[in-house]
Amino acid sequence: MEKEPKSSKAIMTFGILVLGSALITVFLFLISTKNPNFAGKALFMFALTSLFGVAFMIYMKEFRVKGNWKELPIAFRFIWWAIFVANTLNFMDYGIETFIS
Repeated sequence: MEKEPKSSKAIMTFGILVLGSALITVFLFLISTKNPNFAGKALFMFALTSLFGVAFMIYMKEFRVKGNWKELPIAFRFIWWAIFVANTLNFMDYGIETFIS
């Protein structure tokens, strides 16, 4: 039986996506203080970071934790759900404001 690597390619990919988009978001927000034209791009990147975060959280819960979810402390699960809901609502808010309004 092979040992599973400490960090799989999927986790590294999600980490790069979330961290990369978060850094670009911060950079664009800093630029937008001098040039307001970048504010829209910064909000898009923030929504994209939220989307990557939600995808990563679903991956971790469904494919890494699997059946052990109930064994995790209630505080951890509450924080996990709070972050999940906040990221989801942020992405939905951006989509609604952009495409519906």
